[in-house]
Amino acid sequence: MSVLVHGAAERFISRNSGLEIARVIAQGNGAAACELWEQPLRPGDVIPMHYHLVEETVTFMQGRISVILDGTEHRIDADADGTCSLLLPARLHHEIRNIGETATSMLAFFPTVAPEIFPVR
Repeated sequence: MSVLVHGAAERFISRNSGLEIARVIAQGNGAAACELWEQPLRPGDVIPMHYHLVEETVTFMQGRISVILDGTEHRIDADADGTCSLLLPARLHHEIRNIGETATSMLAFFPTVAPEIFPVR
């Protein structure tokens, strides 16, 4: 078992959003069957519509976020409601936008290593 410091995680730039993502848990630090990403979102940042071939769990501990799931918008206010999570089925088209006035961060868990991001354009 390992204790992993999020700030020390390997980072990459998403080709879909152009935003930085930290691979907190990945093959590089011992994971055999899952990944955990952390992604900061500044006010106005958008993760454009995309999907994955596996389900994804997304968690917000703070902030105000708009999530579009298959064309339907949902508002998350983790500042008022507390920590909120989404369970996104495989192949579900989704877009995430920070609509608040402060930065937030999301955790994204995948039940596979090296999950692919498929942009919807």
